Amino acid sequence: MTQFQDQNNNLQFEKFYLSDIVQEAVEKVKSQAQKKNISISLDTPKIYLVGDRRSLTELFIILLDNAIKYSSNKKVISISVKKIDSKIQISVKDNGIGIEKKDIPYIFDRFYRADKSRTKQKAKGYGLGLSIAKRIVTLHNGSITVESKIGKGSIFAVTLPKIK
Repeated sequence: MTQFQDQNNNLQFEKFYLSDIVQEAVEKVKSQAQKKNISISLDTPKIYLVGDRRSLTELFIILLDNAIKYSSNKKVISISVKKIDSKIQISVKDNGIGIEKKDIPYIFDRFYRADKSRTKQKAKGYGLGLSIAKRIVTLHNGSITVESKIGKGSIFAVTLPKIK
């Protein structure tokens, strides 16, 4: 369950290592991953970022939570961070059930749940997580995209501005 509140004046931008908040998010979902025997692989070099630590941590909790929910037991979820020009890209890759092409344009919409009959049985939720994730990314002047193949998994890529 997410606790992010959509109030711009609540954001407190500060400088911190991106790897620290990714690690914090991993710690929050660790027990959920262990229940499914899922391991989380990290490739997160020490890169500074300026942003709201609390909301960005929530962003990665949302992405990891979804990756765990929609992955089978004994799979691996990978998180990687890389610099691309004046931006930082963080990718969360799972080997889960994937998302159908027809659903991809809508997954960031509030209350949208892809293939409702199937997902209600597989995962609990209200379809708010990815819309909140997108809002957090937008408040940080970034973007979020997804690539997915049915039966192979998904890659969510968050691109944020790098500090100068």
